[in-house]
Amino acid sequence: MKRYFITTAIALLGLVACNTSNKINTDEAMTLITEYLEENPQYETGKFNTHKQKLVTDKDKELIDAIQQLAEGGLIDINNEKVRKRWFSKDSVYIITPTLTQEALPYLVKQNKNNAEVKTIIYKLNEKKITMEKSTEKVMVCIAVLDKEKTPFYNFGKDPYPNASFITQKFKLKYNEKTGWKIIKK
Repeated sequence: MKRYFITTAIALLGLVACNTSNKINTDEAMTLITEYLEENPQYETGKFNTHKQKLVTDKDKELIDAIQQLAEGGLIDINNEKVRKRWFSKDSVYIITPTLTQEALPYLVKQNKNNAEVKTIIYKLNEKKITMEKSTEKVMVCIAVLDKEKTPFYNFGKDPYPNASFITQKFKLKYNEKTGWKIIKK
């Protein structure tokens, strides 16, 4: 009797562990989406000018503040080439050349001679919210919530959804009998 019980338990455990059915639950879909986002991170980009710039205090106040914040954070170095103060005026003219430092490397996507494409928003998976919609037995559509994480270069890009702190993203999963479930499209 004891031997029969152990054999049955091992057989059931083997069947549960080797689940090759085309059923998928929320946790498995969450794992697939997490792995996909690690391999293919989602982000928004913007242009950061690394060429010589002429900035006027009154007109470019927001840009000057953003550049100063990046310099204080150690992400860029500012080479002040010339500062002119106008007579009887509150605005000054700054001619600067910003350069990226090693600390800016995680945010850099592409660098050209006169500008750099930088990440402005990085999307992270919200582990609390995922919705599954079944299309067929071998195709599944999952809708995941991705939280927005603003980078220090946020002021240099455009936020496509400025009134929300998250976005929803669809992921299409397909079942293959040899490899199991896999994300084929987002």
